[in-house]
Amino acid sequence: MTDDGDEPLEGDIGPASVAGGTPEGERESRAEELERYEREREERRRRNNAVAGRVSVILIALLLAFLAYDGISNAVKAHDRGDAWLYPPGTVALVCLLGLAGLGAWALRRRR
Repeated sequence: MTDDGDEPLEGDIGPASVAGGTPEGERESRAEELERYEREREERRRRNNAVAGRVSVILIALLLAFLAYDGISNAVKAHDRGDAWLYPPGTVALVCLLGLAGLGAWALRRRR
């Protein structure tokens, strides 16, 4: 038995297993259909990646906002007690606010 792709294998079912193989027009339509499926799959993948990216940016922004809020509230409490408030909590709050501003600028620039 030759292995030219048109011959059915043992246990094959479907149009290719019929004696005579697949007509050329059917092969072309199958190829076009496979290409269309591949394009649709790629489009779904891109949409899913875009949604996942947006969710990730939102979660990072929420985390940075919470850390900035926490740092500011700790800095205010430390200042009221007379403790060091600028370096540990104030610096953390500033870094988080800068990160949040950078993330917002990146998201706006990417949106255009």
